[in-house]
Amino acid sequence: MRKEIYDAYETIKPDEEAKKRMLKNIKSLSAEDFNRRNESMRKAKSKRMLRIAAAAAVAVMVPVTAYATGLFGLHEINLGKKEFEVPVRIEDGENSTEDKFEMAKFKVDMISLQGMADSPEAKACSEWTDFYESYDADGSIAAEIGNEPTEFREEYGAYSCYTKEMADKIDELCEKYQLKKREEPVIEDDYKKILDRYGIGDILKPSEDVINTMQGEVCDSDGNFNLGGEITFPENPECAVIYEFTRSVKGFFDTAVLNIGNVDEYEQWEYETQCGETVLLAKNGDKALIITDKEESFISVCMDGYLRKEANSVWEPYEISREELEKIADTFDFLLIP
Repeated sequence: MRKEIYDAYETIKPDEEAKKRMLKNIKSLSAEDFNRRNESMRKAKSKRMLRIAAAAAVAVMVPVTAYATGLFGLHEINLGKKEFEVPVRIEDGENSTEDKFEMAKFKVDMISLQGMADSPEAKACSEWTDFYESYDADGSIAAEIGNEPTEFREEYGAYSCYTKEMADKIDELCEKYQLKKREEPVIEDDYKKILDRYGIGDILKPSEDVINTMQGEVCDSDGNFNLGGEITFPENPECAVIYEFTRSVKGFFDTAVLNIGNVDEYEQWEYETQCGETVLLAKNGDKALIITDKEESFISVCMDGYLRKEANSVWEPYEISREELEKIADTFDFLLIP
């Protein structure tokens, strides 16, 4: 699954059949189809999904204490607040069969998935985000280009780039922060094949308390990759956690950011996993994160908990406990990844 789908779950509430259809459609795309369909539409799509994701992340929560850590905390990777105007579902009586929405504005915190906020990678990403949100704001340029591949695909295929102005901005940021451009990613369903590309062994560790099912997603030749998966608990089969495991190699320009709602509402603490890696754990209701800053890369595991009721296939948010998050962290061998 792609990150946009994870971020949208909280709002669209897919049932089991809808989830299966989305997964089937994503995985049935060939690399060529994936790139062709996203070349000119990915800007509009990413903005639309980001607006939906904002609605999911701003639910009113009871503030919790952010524990001080000697490692680092979410504030050290916070890129600042962004304001979004998003559709919010309106309750229109118990017997209503039609979903109704109204527009509302929210401010949310965006965190870097490349490294510390003062790192070259995060600074470049932050500048790109500001540029990207203001460029072609109404989508008219993308609409005029249509679905056909552009001349920028070969060199800028890893980015939402479809004009010379966007390509020039990417080159400017790479030169300013001494970063290399990522190569266009490829789709790979088998996570072990992705890890094998970089000489990394199986990072999943067996556990009696947690069932961690991982699949591949996308990767490139430089070591950047995304792995998707689902966590289930044998003692509580209705509860599950969807996650995306991201490795961002340092020295490369990447544009991925994550909307986490309000950073001050997260409980945070350091945890030494069974493999011996000290990681940052953070949670806020059904949202949770595992983050570790390695010598060669920055690793993040972004999670959403849900309660699956088999009787009517309704998905509801599931609050991930502190104990569960630590058990989940123990299922990954972070030491294998440089």
